[in-house]
Amino acid sequence: MADTTDRAKDALTGMKGGAADLATKAGDHAGSAASAAGEKAADLASKAGEKAGVLAAKAGDKAGDLAAKMGDKAGDLAVRANDKAGELAALAGDKAGELAGRAREAMPPEVKDAADKVVAGARNRPWLVAAAAAGLLLVWRAARRKNRT
Repeated sequence: MADTTDRAKDALTGMKGGAADLATKAGDHAGSAASAAGEKAADLASKAGEKAGVLAAKAGDKAGDLAAKMGDKAGDLAVRANDKAGELAALAGDKAGELAGRAREAMPPEVKDAADKVVAGARNRPWLVAAAAAGLLLVWRAARRKNRT
């Protein structure tokens, strides 16, 4: 019986040794697989980073082109608006002069003489006109405040 026990112990020891060898081999294979997976992941991450950089550069270029186009368009619109404003100002000045001429023609001669004197006086003393305008503004504001309450 001792012989059977010894054989069983030897077999158990051999199995433990075989299991240890298998565990070592499995660990080596697992380490190799993990290392390969890590290298593959690093390679993929590197490629993804490069692709993202290329895409970002393209997006930046497109944004720059679009901004340049919009700047040109805004400049063109500003020039057009300025031209149109000049035309409208000239037209308004012409109309104002025409209306002033009509009003002057419709005035009686006494009123024309009085208006000419007032205009000449205003040209000689512009501060007086400014003071009168300021006074009228104050009276107008006071009247509006009084009407609100």
